[in-house]
Amino acid sequence: MIFGSLLLKNSKHDFATEAASAFLMNRWLIFPILSLALFIPSVTECHSRALRAPAEAATCNTPTTPFCDALMPPPIGWNGPVFNLSQNYPANPGNEPKPWEQFQPDSQPAQYLAAVLNYFFEGNIRPSVEASFDTSLNPVRKWYHVPWQDFGANGREFIHGLTRERSSRPGELHPNQSQLWTNYAVGFYNAPGGFAIGRVWTNHDAPNASLANMPEGTVAAKLLFTTAPVNEVPYLQGAPEWTGYIYRDVHNDRPQITFPRSPLKLRLLQVDLAVKDDRVANTTGWVFGTYVYGGGIDGSPGQGWNNVRPVGLMWGNDPNYSSTWSLTETKINPTVRLPHYGYQGRLNGPVDNPISSCLSCHATAQKPPGMMFPPAGSDPSRWFQNYKSGQPFDTGGISTDYSLQLSVGIANFEASKAIPPASSPTAVRQLRERLNRYSVPPRDGGLIH
Repeated sequence: MIFGSLLLKNSKHDFATEAASAFLMNRWLIFPILSLALFIPSVTECHSRALRAPAEAATCNTPTTPFCDALMPPPIGWNGPVFNLSQNYPANPGNEPKPWEQFQPDSQPAQYLAAVLNYFFEGNIRPSVEASFDTSLNPVRKWYHVPWQDFGANGREFIHGLTRERSSRPGELHPNQSQLWTNYAVGFYNAPGGFAIGRVWTNHDAPNASLANMPEGTVAAKLLFTTAPVNEVPYLQGAPEWTGYIYRDVHNDRPQITFPRSPLKLRLLQVDLAVKDDRVANTTGWVFGTYVYGGGIDGSPGQGWNNVRPVGLMWGNDPNYSSTWSLTETKINPTVRLPHYGYQGRLNGPVDNPISSCLSCHATAQKPPGMMFPPAGSDPSRWFQNYKSGQPFDTGGISTDYSLQLSVGIANFEASKAIPPASSPTAVRQLRERLNRYSVPPRDGGLIH
């Protein structure tokens, strides 16, 4: 048993709002066009004081300003945490020690993953759960965010920078799960990754995907939270809870940009990790790993951020795999049981699409975005090849080196730029319909957040 049981060391007011009005506050290109056309009276009355004037709305996501922090600003009277995009990208990748290099991912997967998780958690966990993973408070190392995740119906909310992810269908998280529940996440990159992000976005008005190759030692990490309650997913007992400014209907996996949001509680469900490791350059160049809170279905009770257990890791997609033999480029922890894994038993977390895998999904990261999973009736084999770092998924595409956030961010930027000026009611209606088409998360087949 390679994994064994290795553990780690380690508001009163209902601020109802419309995502459309929030979107317009930051989308300086179309604010003058739609600021009145999309608001319904009750929302306008509640939030008229929060609306930015057109000149004020042009203070982010322009060629000469910083990137926007979120889809919307905090409502008047908000006293809780406020997300700030970490965007002072480093001029070089640095040369920080890489503790995971002590371990081989193929023969020591649990130790490898524990080293990466401890590296991510170090300096990010605070006595206050809500203040944890605020990058400005980390005294050990800087972490960075990818810009342009603040566009469309699934864009960043203002409290923790969460974007809407794939929803969990009944039974996907636990046999007790009887309803669909929505999920949200926020991602981070260490200094080498931040260096690459900064290169791509040196020109805020012309991102260069060809500069997306991540340096050796890049670590990407993602915290995924769910609206699912403990009575339907018992292993979430004791999970850290964040407040997110999310869609009020937590059972709707296709919210339109006009649907109301409120500050609601979410529970930590999954932690994703990815490491650029030259030791696996002959397959993909990346090691992906996933943790689940509480250890999954058979997990034991616990508390806090460290009560997560490794689901497994992978560094290749096992091309041409047949179920008559074992996967050789994926290691699954036998002590953690989930209702589903990835395609043919490959690695995936509980939130992820069962017909994909961690690597097959991220291998589609490119400009323009690739389809993240095989469409119904198609041959899935193309998704389960080993695409080396820098190799695009589609002929003619430009790889963003397994970074879906870079791919999605560039797609969001281009979608925003493609919105034409409009002044007639017909044009406004067409634009509104277009924005609502962006409500499908990428992992469900959508192209942008």
